[in-house]
Amino acid sequence: MDDKTRMAKSVHARLLNKARESGRPFMELLQYYGMEKFLLRMSESDYAKEFILKGALLLRSTGISEIRPTRDIDLSRETAQSIEQLEQMARNCCQVKVEEDGLLFDPDTVAGEEIREDQAYKGVRIKFLGKLGNARIPMQIDIGFGDVVSPSPLWVEYPVLLEGESPNLLSYTLESAIAEKYQAMVYLDMANSRMKDFYDIWYLMHNQSFEGSALQKAIELTFQRRKTKLPEEPPTALTEDFYSDEGKKAQWKAFRKKADITDVPEDLRTVIKDISGFLWPINENLNKEDEMNFIWESENGWGKRD
Repeated sequence: MDDKTRMAKSVHARLLNKARESGRPFMELLQYYGMEKFLLRMSESDYAKEFILKGALLLRSTGISEIRPTRDIDLSRETAQSIEQLEQMARNCCQVKVEEDGLLFDPDTVAGEEIREDQAYKGVRIKFLGKLGNARIPMQIDIGFGDVVSPSPLWVEYPVLLEGESPNLLSYTLESAIAEKYQAMVYLDMANSRMKDFYDIWYLMHNQSFEGSALQKAIELTFQRRKTKLPEEPPTALTEDFYSDEGKKAQWKAFRKKADITDVPEDLRTVIKDISGFLWPINENLNKEDEMNFIWESENGWGKRD
């Protein structure tokens, strides 16, 4: 038995134990293990400074939430690249040598395609296959281009499931993550089915403090970059028209069930009203061209600086 096979068996057993202890599905933990180890390879490659981590894995990288599951790695890059260039990036990262972790990423399975989902926003999706022994791990990376990150991206140490090396990655700020989700809410209007965005903002506002001026700047720059006009009235996504819609209530219920999330209200109305109280004051200040000299405290909401 070679070292890779031996390590794959060991990791498989430890992930099974962790799944039993945590109550999370084994396949979910296997997926996370595959994603974190690909990120490790990328962080030790020549591409480490070119890509910024965003999306659901951003929340895990900050240590804030391990609750909402995801199967994708979301990245941003300052300038666009062709599908062929990004396929080559993935192939190269698949072959980066790291401390033995039992994983094999197959560069021959790498395939890319253009994505344009929900809105007119270009990106590239890269898919390939990872293996831990006989267990297959379908890998997917979604890459966007030209996003504004405000404040500047941060270097973070990504948390790992088991012992071993941790990826050191450039990461989105939470302010920019929230700004992009709010822009999507405004842009998509009633067509918005991205319930994960509502959950993410609700979770962050109840578990994190924010400088009002920093969040305001991130929202302003994101709307400018994505050529979206700030609404003068609360957007549909933050109104009764949205949270009273039977289709939206069904989407929220389905999201909570599929993600096995219990730390957020069942009632979509409560979630929307909370988010409105968090984001709409910033929108109003931007419309009035006033600076948001307030601090958001997760337990007390917006308050003046001391």
